[in-house]
Amino acid sequence: MTTQKPLRSEPVLELEILRQRIRELEARESQRREVEDLYRNVANSSYTGFYIVQNRKLQFVNPYLQKLTGYREEDLLGRDVLDFVHPEDRKAVKEIIVNILKTDRYFPFEHRIITRDGDVKWIMDSISPISHNGEPAVFGNALDITERKQAAEELRLSLNKLKKTMESTVQAMSVIVETRDPYTSGHQEQVSRLARAIGEEMGLSEERLQAIHMSATIHDIGKIYVPAEILSKPGKLSDMEFQMMKTHPEVGYNILKTIEFPYPVAMIVYQHHERMNGSGYPLGLTGKDILMEARIIGVADVIDAMASHRPYRAAIGIEEAMDEISQNRGFLYDPLVVNACLKLFKEKGFPFA
Repeated sequence: MTTQKPLRSEPVLELEILRQRIRELEARESQRREVEDLYRNVANSSYTGFYIVQNRKLQFVNPYLQKLTGYREEDLLGRDVLDFVHPEDRKAVKEIIVNILKTDRYFPFEHRIITRDGDVKWIMDSISPISHNGEPAVFGNALDITERKQAAEELRLSLNKLKKTMESTVQAMSVIVETRDPYTSGHQEQVSRLARAIGEEMGLSEERLQAIHMSATIHDIGKIYVPAEILSKPGKLSDMEFQMMKTHPEVGYNILKTIEFPYPVAMIVYQHHERMNGSGYPLGLTGKDILMEARIIGVADVIDAMASHRPYRAAIGIEEAMDEISQNRGFLYDPLVVNACLKLFKEKGFPFA
């Protein structure tokens, strides 16, 4: 006689499956709680401000954020997160947050906050979307960068002071030259103004424009070595006198090379009489071997020299100066520099005293 095993009823099978499912969920819940506890422990011990925002209201803040803002947890929770942002920064911060959440491009951004005591602090903020209690939310972290910003501002002020001191020194050096050579009074300033305008027309960076301005302002500093009677001689210079005059770029270089300018001022001054075809002096450089700043100053120098009165001749005039650089474009003078200079005078009406 054959005996059959009793079949497990469907309800018993379903109950066992349910129990297995419950054990799996309990395991996952345990893991979730462990993860949450881990994140909470990290957040509570961190030296970065962590927070969660939902519908613009703060839902979670860690101890460091409380310390950063000066508010207690109960004073922060439920408040609009923008309440703590500096009034002047609120609009920009709101736009940044919206842009980050729309594009999913996460990047840190800086802004100011107002603490409970009314102090202004700078923070570097970073946010990303998360789910909190089953609803969309934003997780953020804020790093106090106030000291760094203050140090940067102090450095900026120090650099500005140094720059003003350097500019004053350069101006003083320029005056020394013009005191010895009254016929060229204002020449270096005029060359500097025109050279910078040419550089701007060519689209050079602000740093290179500063180099042009500073170098042009003292491009003739080497003339302090040239005897005054040669500088103010009413007639044509002799060959020996002209050779003495031609030493001024090298003398200028030797004067300036030991000064730590933020730009290659000494070398620009050294090269301002070089010409594209190698016929210039004192080195006989050609083409790209001549610094662009020196090529620009060289053209501006020719324009002002021809347009101004000299002890040995009357002013030749702007039109003749334009003809000079046009006819020798690419031969003596850089074509790009000449084109920019011609455009300034013929199309934009550059005011030349």
